[in-house]
Order: sequence, then structure tokens, then C-alpha cells
Amino acid sequence: MQQFKVAARRTEPIPFTIEGDDHVYQFVPPKRAAMVLDAVGVNASDDDAVANVIRQQFDWLGDGLGEEQAARIEGRLRDPNDDLDVDVLQELLKWLLEQASGRPTTPPSD
Repeated sequence: MQQFKVAARRTEPIPFTIEGDDHVYQFVPPKRAAMVLDAVGVNASDDDAVANVIRQQFDWLGDGLGEEQAARIEGRLRDPNDDLDVDVLQELLKWLLEQASGRPTTPPSD
């Protein structure tokens, strides 16, 4: 019988900054299952499924940042004069998922 080891979930805050903002965000990784389970159960069209996955990713990010920090990023996204856009958030989400899993695949940058 095969037994699968369950790794301890990272719970310490992961600090990061976003260019153009001097705030140091503190992301406390929530359990990833919540983000994945809802997306797996989607029975709608492909467009709806993609939208749901994106929504779950943003919810996961918001859960880890907390209301105030998530609102700060949302405000920057809605500001037409701020260059922060979804491509940066996708990169950020990927990095946070790697950090939260304890198995980073991206080398740290200086």
C-alpha cells in the first residue's frame, strides 16, 4: 500500500513589494484546496470555467493578504494611471503558490 506524506503548510507571512508602491505586503498563505476545489467542480462553458479559475485565484490572494491589503491592490488595478495590471498579478500568484508550497522553482531575484 502506498502512503502519501502530507507536508506542513507554510503559515508564516511572505513579504513582497510591487514596483510603484512603497508598501510591504504580508501574504499569509491560505490552504490552496479552497481555490482548487471550486474550479474543479465547474460544469459551465470553457469561458465560465476560466473566469471561475481566475476568480478563485484572486479570492485566494485576497484571503492571504487580508481585506486592507487586498483593497490596496484592487485600488491600484482600478486606477487608470497605475501600470499595475493582471499580468503582474499572475506572476505574483505563481510565485506565491511556489513559496507557499515550500518548493520554489524560480530562483530568487535580487
